[in-house]
Amino acid sequence: MGMKMALAALLLLSLSSAGRAEEAAAPAPAPAAGKLEAPEVEYDAGKVERGVRLRHTFVLKNSGTAELAIDAKPG
Repeated sequence: MGMKMALAALLLLSLSSAGRAEEAAAPAPAPAAGKLEAPEVEYDAGKVERGVRLRHTFVLKNSGTAELAIDAKPG
């Protein structure tokens, strides 16, 4: 009877260790992050004469799961 108890204990120990190994191997979820989407990434103004002021608006979208900070400096 002692041998059966020892085998049962060994079996339970190995099963519980295998369960913990699977939990530890699972990848951690990715942290929340902002993701910038810009459908138009280039703008060709063509030939522009000196002194002409141009304006163009780029549409930007945050498709991520967290706040997105944009540090843009004109000019």
